[in-house]
Amino acid sequence: MAVLGGRRPNPAVLTYLSEGSEIEGNLKTSGSARIDGRVKGSVIVEGDLEIGSNAQIEGEQVRAQNIIVHGQVNAQITASGKLHMTKTARVEGDIRAMSLDVEAGAVFVGRSQTGELRALPQGTKPGS
Repeated sequence: MAVLGGRRPNPAVLTYLSEGSEIEGNLKTSGSARIDGRVKGSVIVEGDLEIGSNAQIEGEQVRAQNIIVHGQVNAQITASGKLHMTKTARVEGDIRAMSLDVEAGAVFVGRSQTGELRALPQGTKPGS
């Protein structure tokens, strides 16, 4: 289990941003999260993250343990576990994950690096 900032994620805590909701600024949560709305900023989740089919995230980074993307993300994505992009996903930005699963129909524009996260270069930005 990954520990961010020395704290363990609380699996009992779920942060939910409903469809039609918008956040301008960074979103951080100690548990898991599901986003069906729009976030203009970074999303940092200590647990798992699911991005709904109508969701839009535009920011510097999206980070969580395991990530499922159904919607649109324009950011650097880091998953300490698995990143799964469904057929409705559109991701623009670089990806770092232990494992990557991309369904037929998903759109991905960027670079991907998979495997041991300690072996991956740090601090790369999308498009650089």
